[in-house]
Amino acid sequence: MAEKENYLLTTKNVNLFYGKKQALFDINLSFPKNGITALIGPSGSGKTTYLRSLNRMHDLTPGVKVEGKFLFHNNDIYSDNFDLVDLRKRIGMVFQQPTPFPFSVYDNVAFGLRLGKKISKHQLDEDVEKALRQAGVWNEVKDRLGANALGLSGGQQQRVSVARVLATKPDILLLDEPTSALDPISSRVVEDSLLDLKKEYCLIIVTHNMQQAARISQTTAFFNDGRLIEVGKTREIFLNPKEEETQDYVSGKFG
Repeated sequence: MAEKENYLLTTKNVNLFYGKKQALFDINLSFPKNGITALIGPSGSGKTTYLRSLNRMHDLTPGVKVEGKFLFHNNDIYSDNFDLVDLRKRIGMVFQQPTPFPFSVYDNVAFGLRLGKKISKHQLDEDVEKALRQAGVWNEVKDRLGANALGLSGGQQQRVSVARVLATKPDILLLDEPTSALDPISSRVVEDSLLDLKKEYCLIIVTHNMQQAARISQTTAFFNDGRLIEVGKTREIFLNPKEEETQDYVSGKFG
């Protein structure tokens, strides 16, 4: 784990309720400026619920109550004066299914850039190319920038979705099962892109694929029944976990 001063996002005593039903219980987790943290656990364990709390996606769901501190650059993202549009630019989300908009590859990536301050065509071209390169898909789409993104393969669509998030220059990428809808070859290409991105970004990924967590993450957090059971270096979580519950999960006894 990183030293405390290198944490970009820290959550303290996070509880979350869907109406009267409690879904998260006293979650304390911190994330370093660079690298990949994997959130693992069985279905219904709370990992996606927790992930969506990190950029206030639950604000869109009636009846959800979130408690605790979410310190991003030492500011609480749940404070009344925190700009939600700015938050979701700085903490971007990539979903399970590829989510390209039904227009060109170029316009997909440029979408968030055009929502902000006025930007020249030259700067827009540069930023779109940079984001596509960072997402590892530039060479495959550079001659198809005007083509509808829905015509791309699933793996290409997902990397264009990543590029769209990267274009707004976020600090953190939240990834909710980003390869679960892809074939193994496409999944590996997306993984390779994420491994490159970890040098510059904080990535937090929910995955059911423990092999994937072992391959790409430096830190792993194991959730079960809405609780954080254990967090540590990925190698230690998989080879020498401290908690019996963690051992049972990574060895396949449940999940």
